[in-house]
Amino acid sequence: MFKFLLILVVLCIAGFSMMPDMGIITITAFGFRVTTSVLIVIAVLAVILYLWHLLKQPFLWLSSCQTWYQKRKQSQKEAYLLLALKTVLDQDSAAKARLIKQKNTFFDKKSDENFIIDALFQPSPHTFEQLLHRPETELAGIHGLLDYAQKEGDWEETARLLQKAHDKNPDEPWVAEKLWQAQILQSDWAEALKTLDTLKKMGLIGKTEFQLRKALILVKLGRVKEAYKLAPAEIEVALAYAKAEPKKAKDIIEDLWPKAPCQDAFVLFRKAIVGEKPAAQEKAVRKLVKHNPEAKQSLLALAETAADLEKWGDVKEYLTTYLSLYPLTVTVAQMMAQAERRGWHHEEAAKDWEIKTRFARDEDGWGCGVCGHKTHEWDILCPKCNTFGSIRYQ
Repeated sequence: MFKFLLILVVLCIAGFSMMPDMGIITITAFGFRVTTSVLIVIAVLAVILYLWHLLKQPFLWLSSCQTWYQKRKQSQKEAYLLLALKTVLDQDSAAKARLIKQKNTFFDKKSDENFIIDALFQPSPHTFEQLLHRPETELAGIHGLLDYAQKEGDWEETARLLQKAHDKNPDEPWVAEKLWQAQILQSDWAEALKTLDTLKKMGLIGKTEFQLRKALILVKLGRVKEAYKLAPAEIEVALAYAKAEPKKAKDIIEDLWPKAPCQDAFVLFRKAIVGEKPAAQEKAVRKLVKHNPEAKQSLLALAETAADLEKWGDVKEYLTTYLSLYPLTVTVAQMMAQAERRGWHHEEAAKDWEIKTRFARDEDGWGCGVCGHKTHEWDILCPKCNTFGSIRYQ
């Protein structure tokens, strides 16, 4: 811009210098009267323009310095925040202590970043309460307080905070996820089902996970037929449907067994065929296990059926096959003792097997995949750690 104006002034001077009278003008202002040429006026303006150009350079340089300093300070803040996050994730206590000392170098004590760092390094209800008073950090404060409320089982406070978070930003993903968790822990299955649809619409869970969660909730609501249509291969869903529909139990277990044989399923299967003749019962069990005859539960099912028919030779054969493939369990040792005593009247051999029950492992059963808690029957929540859907047949 300055170069353009300078060229324009030069051209004007050159143009007026070619005029015969050099463009004489008279300027009157503030009681003064000056007669001069246009050429001189242009020259004076050129000098003023040049002086202005020289004088503004220091101010531009100062502005550039301020911009550079602000950018540098911002990059330092961002680097500090990233390092703080890494320190928390790595659980590096030495680096954490060092960063806490340096905190006030980068952030003002009353800044949003300062309270965020406090929440990262020293999380407590007080630090999260401080975040609530600032619009930019309010959701972060609610998130932190929610964790404390849920850990303490304060569902009234949890509901209040979730409602506040929903009012603040209903499209925030973690709000819907936390709301679903709170509804599950309160056994509010109907509302949890609605929130589950919201989670799917928001893309927070995939189709498979959505179907499994929905099926488990439907089981708790007693809508087992709908649950079975969604997840027929899930043991707990199939068992719930078989219990609710005794007439269909045999077919349900036959569909389940090739994919997931388990003792609870065999108990229901035996109830379903109890009215049939012994030979028909044996035939039904053989048909049940034909796709996986050497699975643990298949061999036990065959052995139990043979024991009911007092075919002790078959019992011992099935159990011997079991022991060649799997570790000894309490049930297997007890059945071997029964076979020795009732089949061949070998009392000493029977007592030896009874002694082995003290050292044998327990049968497979229901347990939590998160905390390892063992339970006698399935439930949608682990009784110990309250994890949803973690009770599986192990």
